[in-house]
This record gives sequence, C-alpha cells and structure tokens, in this order.
Amino acid sequence: MRRSAFSTGAVPAIAATVSPAALQASRRGGLVMHTPKSDIELGRFKFMEQYNEFRNRSGRAPDYYVEKYRDTYWRVDEYIRRAEHYIQSQGFFYLPTLEFPWYRGCLPLLSSYQIRLHYGRHHRAYVEKLNQLIEGTPLYGSNLDEIILRTHDDVMLTGVYNNAAQHYNHCFFWKCIQPYGSNIPPDLKAAVEKQYGSVEEFEKIFTDAALNLFGSGWVYWVYDTRLGQFDILSLSNAGCPLTSTHVVPLLCVDVWEHTYYVDYENNRAAFLAKYFNVVDWHWAERHWKRATGQEYYEMKFW
Repeated sequence: MRRSAFSTGAVPAIAATVSPAALQASRRGGLVMHTPKSDIELGRFKFMEQYNEFRNRSGRAPDYYVEKYRDTYWRVDEYIRRAEHYIQSQGFFYLPTLEFPWYRGCLPLLSSYQIRLHYGRHHRAYVEKLNQLIEGTPLYGSNLDEIILRTHDDVMLTGVYNNAAQHYNHCFFWKCIQPYGSNIPPDLKAAVEKQYGSVEEFEKIFTDAALNLFGSGWVYWVYDTRLGQFDILSLSNAGCPLTSTHVVPLLCVDVWEHTYYVDYENNRAAFLAKYFNVVDWHWAERHWKRATGQEYYEMKFW
C-alpha cells in the first residue's frame, strides 16, 4: 500500500507555498486575512500604557480590562449616549452624567448592577416625579436649590421638597465618589488634621455617624461658615443641607438601603467600611475652598 506523505513526516507540496506568518496565524485560530480583533491596534486604545501610568501615579488601580472588553464598551457607550439623550429630553430636570461608567461599577464599593438600580431606577424616579409635580406651577423653571429653600417648610409642598432634595442629595453623592478614590490634597489634609487630629480619626467619626443614623437618610460632612469649622450632619429621609444657609456641603454618603442592598444586603457596616476607598477628596476640597474664600473652580452638578 502506498504510504501518505503525511505519514512519512514529509511536508505536502501545498504547504510549501504557505508563508511562516500564515502558519503561525493558523495555529492561533485564523489566517493572516482573518486576524483576531485582539491583534488589531485601534486608535482609542493606543494610549493605554500612558493611561495606566496615570492611574498608578494617582493611586488608582490599573485598568486591565479595557483591552479584553473594548468591543463591549463601544456598544455600551453608544447605548448610554442614546439613553442620556432620551433622559435629558424629558422634563425640566434630568439625571446628571456620572463621572465614571456605571456599567463598570464604582469599585471597590459598588457593583455595576447596584449602580444601575440606584442611578437608573431610584434616582431617575425622583427626577421624573419632581418634573411631574412642578409642571404648570410657579416653581417650574426655578433652580433646584431655590425649589428646596421655598418648599422645605411648606407642608402643602412636602412632595415637591422630598423629590427635589433627593435629586440634590443623589447628584452630590455621585460627585463624591469615583472608582478607587483619590488621595486627599495637602491643604485639605492639614485642615482635617488640625480639627480632628488625623484623617483616619475623621473617617472613623464620619463612619460612626452614618452607622448610627436610624432608618434611612444621609450623612453630610460640611463646613460651618458661622463657626469656621467642619461639622457632620445626620439627616433623616430626604433631609438636605441646603436648608441651613450657613453650611457648605463637602462630602456625603447615602444610607438608604437601596444604595447597598444588592451588594451588601442589610449590612450597612460592610458598605461603610469601603466608602472612603472611593471618596473623591478633590471634590470636597473644591467646596471647602469656596466656603473659606480661597481660590477654587466653580462646577454645576445638576
């Protein structure tokens, strides 16, 4: 019986016409003309090394997953762009654009699913209800802080106040956090150490206040312009610091259960233990400098 060329170890004639690059490509699952997408350099990701270097220097963890999931990210980016256009076209107030992509979560504190429920359902419900309540009233067209000040002590407008205050609280909360947080700026750190002794001691006092707040509500770290010092406010339900004209909010944490129930169930302590891992101290410093008359950059966040 005639033996096959393959059985003798000889290379068939057709293989001699295939380039080494094509053979190497075929071993990894495709020919040269069908190079896997992971091997194609795309413009949006040419600067990943510099981006990761920036994250390392700023104290954040490198982003190792962009290359793996970049095609998914592009599809989600387009979905978010269309969704935000829809959201912002409904009513007078609208959901703010987050400083981080919700579909990647705010690690290590919140998962993407938790943020989707909190931001896309709970926060959005407050905005939609607020738009319904002010439609056709003298409040329509007013600024959010003006609505809060005009309705917080009016029992006939309790519904308007609750939804307006919750919209403000959530907008401020989203600005207070970012994935993996940031380092505290030197000027703010010196001021915190002067009043509290250390940053760690302040974090403990703030966490204890949030842990001991009964029921749902908000805990704000504020600067009291009347006393010239920091203070911590524990506000139940839809309490809002804007009702006190002598305080300037710096940081806040939401202790309503819808903030953490997916990731931590009813374990508020576990949620608060990771809060300062995602705090954006630069946001707090900006408002502290505004309160103390120092140079700062003005930013709108609703």
